[in-house]
Amino acid sequence: MPDDRCFRIDELDLDELRDQTRDQKLIDSFSNWLQRFAPRVDDVVSRIETAFADAKLGEGIGLFEANGLDDYASDEELQRLRATDEKLNWKHISYSDLERCNVSPWFFDAKGFVFHLPAFLIAELNDKHSYGFIDRLFRRDEHPEGWRKLLTDRQQDVIISTLELIREHPNYEHDVDDIDAAIQSLRHDQNAG
Repeated sequence: MPDDRCFRIDELDLDELRDQTRDQKLIDSFSNWLQRFAPRVDDVVSRIETAFADAKLGEGIGLFEANGLDDYASDEELQRLRATDEKLNWKHISYSDLERCNVSPWFFDAKGFVFHLPAFLIAELNDKHSYGFIDRLFRRDEHPEGWRKLLTDRQQDVIISTLELIREHPNYEHDVDDIDAAIQSLRHDQNAG
């Protein structure tokens, strides 16, 4: 299978996998994904777009500003970068900017993380971002504190749906316990709120 596709595989990719390996369990896992779960990717992407339609950056750290933090930019340069950041509509952030600023998620504050979350999630679900942003949803050490508290109920629901979907992907078979813990934590947050 091609290295640049994960979620958007097709029958040709599955045929290529069959040519590459005789591991029937692996082939069956990807076949199961293709038949049962890949068709749900579009629905999850649509739900992400709807749930985060009104997300704004506010005073959060923006994409280019975060990239500048990684580069040890001066305060003056950070202000310049911040001025170029998208603050009102995450849909205006291009896939190429997400790729170019792939370290930015390490430097987001909670507001910046939530604002950029739909752009990165959709890019990854569309196989346009290969840096593992989805992993940040279930690996606690890879995202800023407090981001979950900023989510609306609808946003929490779509994050849970995203995690439930990727839980079924063969590439995440070793992460199921962490994914389940993240889902349980999000559900707990919903019930507590």
